[in-house]
Amino acid sequence: MTMTTEKKIIGRCPFCGGNVVKTCKGYRCENNMGEHPSCVLNINAILGNRKMADNEIAELLTNRSVLLDGFTSKEGKAFPTVLELADDGNINMQAVIGKCPHCGGEIRVGSRAFNCSNYGNQESPCSFAIWRNIGGHQVTLAEAKELCEKGITSNELEMYREDGSVYRKRLGVSPDKLQIVKI
Repeated sequence: MTMTTEKKIIGRCPFCGGNVVKTCKGYRCENNMGEHPSCVLNINAILGNRKMADNEIAELLTNRSVLLDGFTSKEGKAFPTVLELADDGNINMQAVIGKCPHCGGEIRVGSRAFNCSNYGNQESPCSFAIWRNIGGHQVTLAEAKELCEKGITSNELEMYREDGSVYRKRLGVSPDKLQIVKI
C-alpha cells in the first residue's frame, strides 16, 4: 500500500506557473523545494506581525498586490498596507498607492481612507481623501488607484441607501479635486 501525500494548493505561481502550496512556515512554489529549486517564490505565513489567510495569498498571487488591514509595527501600532509581490519574489509593504489629484502629494493607505500625505502640511495643507467605505461599497485598491490616475472609476459600483435599496454609480474626483463624488 502506497501513501499519497495530500497538499493544499493555494494558487498558481506568477513566476513559473507551478502550484503554490501551503507549508508549515507559509506558502511556497512547488518548484522552490528539493535540492535544486528553480523558483524564488517562498512567502512567510506571518508578515508584519500578522498571520496571512489562504485567500489573501491567492489574491496576492493573482494580482501581485493586495490591500490588507491588521499589520502591527514593532511599537504595537496597527496599520493597513498594500503587499506587493516583487519580481525577485520579495514581499514589499507599500503605503503609497498614487499621486494626489489635488496637490500632487502621495496618496497613502489609511485605516478608514486613502489620504494625501500633505494633510498635516503647515504651509499648504491638503484635505483630499478617498474614504474606504462609500455608500456601503468597500473601495478596492484598483478603484482608488483609478481615481488617482484617471479621476473616475471605469465601472459602476454597487452602493446602498439608508433603506437598504441598491443603486449603482461611478465614483469620480470633484471638479475642485478635493473630494470624491458619485456620478
